[in-house]
Amino acid sequence: MNKNGRREYMKISQMEYFSCVCRCGSITKAAKELHISQPSVTAAVHELEKELGVNLFLRRNNKIQLTEEGWFVQERIDGILKSMDTLNRDLNDFVGQKNHIRLGVPLQIGSFLLPLLFGKFRQEYPDICLEIEESGAIDIVKKLLDDQLDLAILSVDTSRTWDVEWTHLYNSEFCFCVSKDHELAKKESVSFQEACSCPLVVFKEGFYINERVRQRMKENGVVPDIWMETSQLHTIKNLVIRDGCGAFLLRDAVRMDDQICAIPLENPMRAEIGLITRRGKVIYSDARTLISFIKQELKR
Repeated sequence: MNKNGRREYMKISQMEYFSCVCRCGSITKAAKELHISQPSVTAAVHELEKELGVNLFLRRNNKIQLTEEGWFVQERIDGILKSMDTLNRDLNDFVGQKNHIRLGVPLQIGSFLLPLLFGKFRQEYPDICLEIEESGAIDIVKKLLDDQLDLAILSVDTSRTWDVEWTHLYNSEFCFCVSKDHELAKKESVSFQEACSCPLVVFKEGFYINERVRQRMKENGVVPDIWMETSQLHTIKNLVIRDGCGAFLLRDAVRMDDQICAIPLENPMRAEIGLITRRGKVIYSDARTLISFIKQELKR
């Protein structure tokens, strides 16, 4: 017990010093093996005896001998130190196998980012395996918090109310997307009300853009003409190209689509894209490598 009445617990260093003294049979020899001063070893042993409330050694004629209590403690401490050593080895092996990264990416961001980045990443880091989860942003955040994902790339607004940490990657915006032959295609910008007067195809619930668009509709008192709700980005693109529908999509999602025009909204819907991790989660070296790679590539 300390002076506040709280029980003090043995420190690992105390156990290591005590075990070394037992093995060497001498504090002097133990100090040499541990590469520390003899008084430091003596003080550690005295503190251990004080905390345990027993004498661990008999001291006679500059010689030490374990007491009965000392033998008992030595057996237990050696077992603890052996378990600690096993734990450290197993943990090092476990961390060494952390070259499998689970990355969550919403469909719209993934359609642009994955082809741009990860062929090159695979070439540069062939030993790191990427497991990609593409779904709605809200579902991705939930999986991240449930430790089913290691990292995620999302619109930062998606995660502001969640217990996560994020790093800014780049800025984007949501646009109104139509085919290149659509009557609105040549406009430099479009009002939200005008966009919603077109037949729309939208993402289902669970997608961040769905929440943003429906909130904007509510604010503007708009009753939209929704033709279809889907969870598939390619379905939305096909309906935009072939059937004259409009869709609210991240500009990045149609960056490579020559048949689709992304028209900015007069009242812009900004999107800050960031890299998200669960707060307090240990980020292993391979995951840090991926994070650095993504940041570097997006600067180009």
